[in-house]
Amino acid sequence: MRARGPGLRDEREKRCIASLEFFGILWGVNKVGILKAIMDELQAEFETLRRTSKKTRAAGNDEESKAEGKYDTRSTEDNYLADGLARQAHAALQAGAGYEDFVPPVFGPDTPIDVGALVQLAFPDETHWFFLGPAGGGTEVICEGIPITVLTPESPLGKQLMGLKAGDATASPKAKVRSVE
Repeated sequence: MRARGPGLRDEREKRCIASLEFFGILWGVNKVGILKAIMDELQAEFETLRRTSKKTRAAGNDEESKAEGKYDTRSTEDNYLADGLARQAHAALQAGAGYEDFVPPVFGPDTPIDVGALVQLAFPDETHWFFLGPAGGGTEVICEGIPITVLTPESPLGKQLMGLKAGDATASPKAKVRSVE
């Protein structure tokens, strides 16, 4: 997910999809679609943050933004904001790069949860799907009409899920692992 032309990204996606299909990872769950949705969301986040950072930087350095007095800090604040947005854009770019060559393993009914697992958790009032990914925690995507939230192993819930199997439970929040795919 480097900031290059769309042709290179499309080619990497084709290689990723081809390798997933080769290893037979498409049984029952469309992980290819999930990975593509995650990469697309991270790319869109990168583009939005980059564009906003550039606009904010331009506004902060515009002649009309020049300080009108010693207490006028609009220009400085705009530049600080632009720096923060640029850092967030870079983080989204790095998260997307974590998926470029990522091939999730196949999970069976007794396979412990690890990176690449699609996990359905049953909370007291609802169920929710989570994808344990190498990066991009908190990213939310919809794949085949199902909302999926990306978790990383470093997140509090991700740490709890690592190594669990279908039927096991988490402590906080209280949830039961309904399926691991």
